Amino acid sequence: QGVVTPGTLPAREAFEKADALFSVEKRELFYLTDPVPPCTSGARNSNAFGVVRTDTQALLGVVTKQYEIVQNESLLRMAEFIRDEADMDCVIVLSDGAKVCFTATLRGAQTDIVPGDTVKRRIVGYLGHDGKTGCGVMFTNVRVVCQNTLTAGHRDASAKACITHKGAANDNFDALIKSINVARQDFVAECDLMREFSRTAMSMSAFNDYVDQVYEVKEGDILRKRQKLEQAFRIGYGSEYASFSLWNGFNAITQLETSTRNQTAAKSRAQFARGTFGLGAQISKKAFALASNLVTA
Repeated sequence: QGVVTPGTLPAREAFEKADALFSVEKRELFYLTDPVPPCTSGARNSNAFGVVRTDTQALLGVVTKQYEIVQNESLLRMAEFIRDEADMDCVIVLSDGAKVCFTATLRGAQTDIVPGDTVKRRIVGYLGHDGKTGCGVMFTNVRVVCQNTLTAGHRDASAKACITHKGAANDNFDALIKSINVARQDFVAECDLMREFSRTAMSMSAFNDYVDQVYEVKEGDILRKRQKLEQAFRIGYGSEYASFSLWNGFNAITQLETSTRNQTAAKSRAQFARGTFGLGAQISKKAFALASNLVTA
């Protein structure tokens, strides 16, 4: 969904097609001392600042005086910095510009968990203008058959490099290349673990027990998404490769929580945000950790 082009594009062209090179400004905010119309008593300094998108005048976030603006050109510079290491997949603008992201596939990091079921290592570069999200890069594993992001190592220091909106933010990209090298090493280890998932049998009953642990379902609780999860486990994307295995159980959860396949552009953006930064990412990481415990216990 969105603007689709064959193959991969140079980073700048991809950013331009996504309208992701807008600029932002930090502007002082004021509030009305008399909120009742006609509001004739004037305004007062709030000691807060807004991050404003200059082309649309949209307020993207509220920040302090110490907040350092980082422009989208810096994120583009990050993407161009890794051009010899990765191929651009997409550029995504979320919440009217509150977050801008790019995804790229790391060259030389692709393997089959079982024959035909391919996993790739993907880089997500991101920049926030919402006052909460910094600037950085994280590494995720993408199961190609259902285009889901397996954010297993998202919180590990080795799996991300993050820059805050303070100090010399535009000069702190050196850690990125080192992170890419580490990400390749992590990828090999994670794929070996995923192969153990594929060799571990899982019945429907065992899958439901696994789901109960992931979603912390208490006795008597009703999990509304259970039917969809069971369907994804039985006949979800790529389920034929390792039927009734822990690998299928894990991917049933990540499919439901993170996959952007067969959705509208708006829903795809929302799902991407949820699966990369939000609750979907948290659930995926927990599902991976619990699956790891099942094969290493």
